[in-house]
Amino acid sequence: MKEVFEYRRAPSRGVLWLGVSAFSVLVTMIILTGADELIWLIWTTGPLTIGWMLIPHPVAGIRIDDDYLVLSAWRNPRAIPLDDIAHLRATEASAETNIAIVYKDGSEEGTFVGDMPEISVLMDALAVRGIAVRGVY
Repeated sequence: MKEVFEYRRAPSRGVLWLGVSAFSVLVTMIILTGADELIWLIWTTGPLTIGWMLIPHPVAGIRIDDDYLVLSAWRNPRAIPLDDIAHLRATEASAETNIAIVYKDGSEEGTFVGDMPEISVLMDALAVRGIAVRGVY
């Protein structure tokens, strides 16, 4: 029995930090300069930042065990049996896809780039299970 491989990518907090920073700068600027005509920016920035905090941001990633490759494991899991996979192919098909799953019947399926780890990490996790990653230079 091989160890279960899990890759999780937490949601980015960049937008949250940008909103908090903008709110802080605006409050400081209004206090220091007395520019009361800009107070509406505070009343806009604050609720937008709080609203962003309240929106759920799911974790992205994959899970690989002895039998399945689970895409979008923590959002909308979809299990693909390892026995059906011929190999994975590194691709530059679009901005959303960097790995394509090639099935034994010849069909291909793109994967979401946000779910996938670095190619070298993915290659190591799949090599243990006997699945190659092709197209890597």
